[in-house]
Amino acid sequence: MQIKLLNNFIKAYEGLYLPSFDDSFEGKVKSICKILNEPFMHLSKNLSKELDELIYSLSKNINVAVIGQFSSGKSSLLNIILQKECLPTGAVPVTFKPTFLRYARDYFLRIEFEDGSDLLCDISELKHYTDQRNNVKEAKSLHIYAPVEILKNITLIDTPGLNANDTDTVTTFKELNSIHSLIWLSLIDNAGKKSEEDAIKANLDLLQGASICVLNQKDKLNESELENVSSYAKTIFSKYFNEVIAISCKEASDKNTYKQSNFDTLLNFLKNLDHLELKKAYTKRKILKICKLLENENTLFCDVFSILEKKFNEYENYLKEHFKTVLKDVKILNHQILESLKGISERISKEIFDNVKEKEAHFYKEASGFFKKNLYMKYDYKSPYISSDDAFLSMFYNSDVLNKEFKKVKAQLSKSFEELKDKLNNSFLLFQKEILLFKSRFSNIKKDDDFQSDDNFSEVRAFCNASEEYFLRDFENILFKNILDLELFLEKLNLKAFTNYENATKLSLGFFSRKINESRNFYELDSSQFSLYYPKKSEIYERVLTELNVHEFEALLINKPVISKVVSRHLEQNLELISRKKELISHKKNELEKNLKHILKAKDTLKDL
Repeated sequence: MQIKLLNNFIKAYEGLYLPSFDDSFEGKVKSICKILNEPFMHLSKNLSKELDELIYSLSKNINVAVIGQFSSGKSSLLNIILQKECLPTGAVPVTFKPTFLRYARDYFLRIEFEDGSDLLCDISELKHYTDQRNNVKEAKSLHIYAPVEILKNITLIDTPGLNANDTDTVTTFKELNSIHSLIWLSLIDNAGKKSEEDAIKANLDLLQGASICVLNQKDKLNESELENVSSYAKTIFSKYFNEVIAISCKEASDKNTYKQSNFDTLLNFLKNLDHLELKKAYTKRKILKICKLLENENTLFCDVFSILEKKFNEYENYLKEHFKTVLKDVKILNHQILESLKGISERISKEIFDNVKEKEAHFYKEASGFFKKNLYMKYDYKSPYISSDDAFLSMFYNSDVLNKEFKKVKAQLSKSFEELKDKLNNSFLLFQKEILLFKSRFSNIKKDDDFQSDDNFSEVRAFCNASEEYFLRDFENILFKNILDLELFLEKLNLKAFTNYENATKLSLGFFSRKINESRNFYELDSSQFSLYYPKKSEIYERVLTELNVHEFEALLINKPVISKVVSRHLEQNLELISRKKELISHKKNELEKNLKHILKAKDTLKDL
């Protein structure tokens, strides 16, 4: 029992998802429709329905449309075929809904309404639904059933007049999409007019099946005039239609003049239609049109992603070139910072050196010799000295020169860092502008055909709308982190050096003051062994360099340049991120190219029909 259920499930699954088709014309069409309607293609409901209707049409009558300008005699022509006055005629446009003529054993009318309901009624009710002057329930289409032999194999379609109004003209050409053959009806005294030829040229793809141009009201012309008009009309229309004939509906409606009406030529054209070949031509035309639509849709999306990909390629190339200059500027900046630190050190050391003075000093020492016991001798000498407080006050408080110089250096450094951050930020802003332009261009992309996929367009719109999240947020985070690292380094530089110069000066002054005092103590203990300490300018300079942490920053600026590393890392992270984003775009394009190959597969299969 369980095995039977499992087998039934497998058969049902294969029937639904893995159907097999024979090599017949119908089997091949079903196979093509199955290829086009794979789930990953995300076809619209309208297009899926169109493919179903295409398969359904293979077992139905061929459709032959009758089109022409209003009052050209379409209704009169069809009434003759129906062998009954079914369709209303008039001098004003009355037929405003497509009317289908089908076979049945008796005459009756079926009205299909816009709300999906329908109604069966007597043929006499037709006038209420074909006259634009009547206020009746909105009909979608009208279906006349008649016991006419020719309708067993074909369905005739009466369309609204081409020049009745814009709405009816649109309806006419919409109906032409589902026809296998065409009767183009024209009044004989208007035959070959440019307006008619323009309408034909606009829909050449619909005239690829069997088609005939019928010139009505030949009874208005004598034999010579008829020959001239027919010859001219054939010159104009023969490149569009299989046949060009002249008839008279007026003569055909009278038994006594029927033979001279030439109406049988039209009926013979309809009777001799090759139904299989017409269905093949119609099916190929429909499938090719669907394939073209799907190709255009997928190509459109490919173009969207190619535009985005191009922006990333351009940004990648821009960054590589831009950061060559930025890194050169950073290298210069590193040396400028170091030279500024050394300049500050040199300025401070000069001021300290200038504040090393001499003063009169003395010390007492026990006299040598037996008779000088317990006697002390005074020794005078010139002693170096430096007053830390006085020197500091003279350098920074009694004069504002040094402060101004240091503030100027600090301001220049801050400006250089701001310029560097601007270079990083501006490169991102440039890319941000391009992405936002891309978003504004495609975030509202809409389909222009009912058969195009709602899902696919919705997905592309959602993707473009999320451009900031997909493509800007990560770049923005990288920018933020690297600029933060630059700011932290600048803060460290300021704290340890550029705002620390006063403290470094105090420490240096204290250091040399202690050293001088220590040398005095040793000198006074034993002047023969110890000498007074006079700090050299180079010693002071080296001490200031140490107190300002210049050697530490020399390593961070020159030997292992922190700023250059941050900038290089910023470039590398951006390039790596660009590569990942391009992979995402490439994945999207690959999916679309897969669809295009799938469509090409359907077209290749179509060649065998």
